[in-house]
Amino acid sequence: MMRAVHLRPHHLNFAYRNQCIKFGTMENIEKSLPGIDVLNTGYGDFELRFDPNKPDEVEKAKQTITDMLKRGYAIFVRQGTETLRVRKFDVEKNVYIIGSTPAEEVPITETRATAVGRSAGG
Repeated sequence: MMRAVHLRPHHLNFAYRNQCIKFGTMENIEKSLPGIDVLNTGYGDFELRFDPNKPDEVEKAKQTITDMLKRGYAIFVRQGTETLRVRKFDVEKNVYIIGSTPAEEVPITETRATAVGRSAGG
């Protein structure tokens, strides 16, 4: 029995989406896309997913990440079993910076982050 899947058409192109639906994998594909889960009590929670192969989607993600950090959002990424806070974002290299060395950079295309707005949680 195939499960109903909530479609978000702006995430995947039409042909690819149809192929995924045909094989019942839309939910798995969407969950595997990089992006940010944003927790914000003022505006509500939402997900930003992007296809790393689409420059316009990557650009939108970069702009959103930059804006969130300027507004005081705390952004966290998972590295193995650890959850680490993002200190900066390098727009040129498309990486979250969690420390001071290149080994402490996490490409935005290889992870899902969680952002917490200033008002979230009290």
